[in-house]
Amino acid sequence: TGITVEAKNKRGKNARRIKDAKQLEVHFTINKNITAPTGMKTIYVRILKPTNEVLTNGGTFAFENRNLEYSMKRDIEYTGEAQNIVMYWDINEFLSKGTYRIGIFADGNNIGNATITFEK
Repeated sequence: TGITVEAKNKRGKNARRIKDAKQLEVHFTINKNITAPTGMKTIYVRILKPTNEVLTNGGTFAFENRNLEYSMKRDIEYTGEAQNIVMYWDINEFLSKGTYRIGIFADGNNIGNATITFEK
């Protein structure tokens, strides 16, 4: 829940234009779930550009009988309690204006989706 994406400039401030962005910051909360198994979990985040290309470093994960490319991954220890997570993508290519789609995955499930539109 609460998925937000912010573009940050070289000083770590919110970038007004996508061309000034040096990093994307993805914030979200994994909700409390007392029935979910606890322990180490790998969280995968996919960021799709307006052209449907994935921002990636070449890694993949299994989802619904296929392998999907991911943008970021992070291992967390899930205790069943709500956890706030922040993940970072360093921008090393040209990003155009338009709508970017974010998908968050864990344990072979899509646990959240969001979009962000950069107009400048």
